Amino acid sequence: MNKNQRRKPTVIAVVGPTASGKTSLSIELALKYQGEVIACDSRTVYKYMDIGAAKPTVEERKGVPHHMLDVVEPDRVYTVAEFQKAGTEAIQDVISRGKLPVVTGGTGLYARALLEGLQIPEVGPQEKLRESLKQTAQTEGNEALFNKLRELDPVSAEKIMPNDRLRIIRALEVTMVLGKPFSEVTRRVEVPYNVIWVGLNFDDRSVLKDRIALRMNQMMEQGLLDESRFLHERFGPTQPILNAVGYRQMFNYIDGVWSMEEAIEDCLKHNFQLARKQIMWFRANPDTIWFVVDKSKQLFDDVFHEVNPLI
Repeated sequence: MNKNQRRKPTVIAVVGPTASGKTSLSIELALKYQGEVIACDSRTVYKYMDIGAAKPTVEERKGVPHHMLDVVEPDRVYTVAEFQKAGTEAIQDVISRGKLPVVTGGTGLYARALLEGLQIPEVGPQEKLRESLKQTAQTEGNEALFNKLRELDPVSAEKIMPNDRLRIIRALEVTMVLGKPFSEVTRRVEVPYNVIWVGLNFDDRSVLKDRIALRMNQMMEQGLLDESRFLHERFGPTQPILNAVGYRQMFNYIDGVWSMEEAIEDCLKHNFQLARKQIMWFRANPDTIWFVVDKSKQLFDDVFHEVNPLI
């Protein structure tokens, strides 16, 4: 670590795939190092999306202040640029009070914008263009939108899942407004923090699958279906809701499209696909210190051992 790094305030970032235990680890790190948690998740920024987004309950937070939860209602798209601005303000607020920011979440683009100096062009919502793109998706399917993105910006298409309509539309929106590929108009600036990247991963993918299945069972027991009914009645099928694995499947059950068995099976499949994409995204960061999640109870101790000298 050079002198410039030492002068920068420290931030811990806990990243990894869904169901890997990022939330509990971030809370333990915050407790140990007098920190506060900044959520870095494209689902938990939305109000009322609690169970399906695996938002930590008040009890689970153990008194640790959390930021960037419940920011907007799920009938409005919250952009990466908006998250970057508000998340940066939250980090600076935590640092100004002498606390340690612990950033945690599975949304790689959010983490990159917040902690890797990725600057997103501030192109405001283009309602007419968005509506036109949505109509294309409704009549021709998400694949048509994805193919358009692949044609205009193949670099962005490599990083976005083909069924992630929300991000596909946003990338197309910026690309079409600026006349340049979304991937080209982003740039990097120096990060004003010394970031300690802590990554959680699995040597045995069957353990990850088991954890995803266990979480799905827990969500159903906690009331995911009732929560989905509330969202369905109050907001309908908005893009932020449909973009979140779990709610889209429950909406299909509520609408009589699928049986509950089909909905749950699809949840498990897409959560595992999401986890694999998250792993690939975060493994691209060479600064990450990786820890294997298994059935051992030594994970927290192992993380503390590695992080202690860096704080």
